[in-house]
Amino acid sequence: MTGNPALRNVMTLGRLALRGIGRLASPRPLGPDAGPAFEQALSGLLAEPAVSAHIRVARLVSLAPEEGWRSLDIDLATGEEMTVLAAGGYWASKPLDLGFGARIGLWLRMGGKTVVKTQTNSSTVTASQGGSLEIVAKPPGEWADEEGAFDPAYPRGGVEGIVAACIIVWKQGALAGLEAMSRAGDYEGLVARAREEVLNPVFPPQGWRYLWRLGEGRIFRDANNGGGHSICCHTAGDVGILQYPVDVPLTENTRLRWRWKVDRLPCDLPEDIQPTHDYLSIAVEFDNGQDLTYMWSSSLAEGTIFRCPLPYWDKVETHWVLRSNPADLGKWLAEEQPVRADYARAVGAPPARIVKVWLIAVSVFQRREGICEYADIELVDGDRVLKIA
Repeated sequence: MTGNPALRNVMTLGRLALRGIGRLASPRPLGPDAGPAFEQALSGLLAEPAVSAHIRVARLVSLAPEEGWRSLDIDLATGEEMTVLAAGGYWASKPLDLGFGARIGLWLRMGGKTVVKTQTNSSTVTASQGGSLEIVAKPPGEWADEEGAFDPAYPRGGVEGIVAACIIVWKQGALAGLEAMSRAGDYEGLVARAREEVLNPVFPPQGWRYLWRLGEGRIFRDANNGGGHSICCHTAGDVGILQYPVDVPLTENTRLRWRWKVDRLPCDLPEDIQPTHDYLSIAVEFDNGQDLTYMWSSSLAEGTIFRCPLPYWDKVETHWVLRSNPADLGKWLAEEQPVRADYARAVGAPPARIVKVWLIAVSVFQRREGICEYADIELVDGDRVLKIA
């Protein structure tokens, strides 16, 4: 790929456009269809006596992209379980095949304070707080705070489409209701997947939590095998940042050490523009709010440094291409980076402390699959070793 960034970007967009033209006859769906078939099928399932016996209250809604929080006229009690079955999505550019489905863009708010994203389009959520229930469909990010206020710096718009959702609050828990619903029927596998998610939940690795701004997910999980412990990452058309809190001075001797094995990258184009910004990485967050992320690239040269191309993130995140040799895919590789020196080179005057370590998986733009594993993550300073994973 050419070393001229402007020419490279034009070539990348050209390749995207050609792919989009090639898919016009058979476009990739953003998820199950949100049309009348969804409403008809779900209305029928909700009306089945064997199903309705398990339901305290249910709502069917269609959400436009510019719409804000919508009240569902449901008052929750703490601990109640609700299942959200969703379909459809929003297109940012059909010619470039850029859009996102309901599986990554549906949010709930409980009691006017607690905001939670559904992990997929067949998710069950336990009410952590009682009060009124609201819903909104929106891209990941663009929050002003953790209570669901929209950031006025990022006005909503520029997308089109519909997200449809069926919200069910169960009387005695989700599993019994979903079992009854699965016996009554389904719509494009949504009920079956919801039942499977309740039976086999995916929890974040111990000590880690998802960044609230992007919401919970099922991307990362603990793994134990003959080779020891690792964190597995599987992303496909979604996005998630897993964070581990630390409090470590940033000195000349601070090193980030880890091993990783990347089996599949979620993008085959240069990742330094917004439509192709799908990647896998490990990152360090500092006490000044900045983060430096060491990434695998499919196309950019090792040692390439660039500011994140996404709104909001362009103010806080810097990318460092650490690996891009396709011959290294599928191999365990050991890494050690001098964090303070790297920050000085990539960002500027170093801050005082490291406050988090991140694992990042983005596949929302190209909607491809990314697979990798991380192990032996440590922050080291001389004889001091902080074991993270």
